[in-house]
Amino acid sequence: MLNFLLQTSALAGAKNVISAMLIGAITTVSNPGKATKPMSFDASVYVASNSKIRVAVQKTVPGFVSVSLSDQKQHVLYQTTLSKKDLKSAMQFDVSSLPDGAYTLEIKSDEGSIVKQVNLETPKTVRTIEMQ
Repeated sequence: MLNFLLQTSALAGAKNVISAMLIGAITTVSNPGKATKPMSFDASVYVASNSKIRVAVQKTVPGFVSVSLSDQKQHVLYQTTLSKKDLKSAMQFDVSSLPDGAYTLEIKSDEGSIVKQVNLETPKTVRTIEMQ
């Protein structure tokens, strides 16, 4: 599955990522009854050209951070745990082979998580008729 998501595809332009940040970041805290403290990581997610989603994670202290991509039925399509010692990490998802639909990208640690909603939609082709 890792090769499926990270491979480069010549047909990558066929899929258009309509909204990689439809809802934006939703931060959840694993223990909501206690006073919240800042998470030990920050993440940025953006849509690149050719149907790719780029994720960058920067940790302020060593610790485990996991990254997962799931479909709307909660099937995990990709999951990895970043090394405890690596303070910076970047990855790229090629979503050109995924069917249209809603997906969830989650980056989480023990302190909480950042969740991004991703919608994939294939552009509809427009038929042009010319007369002379």
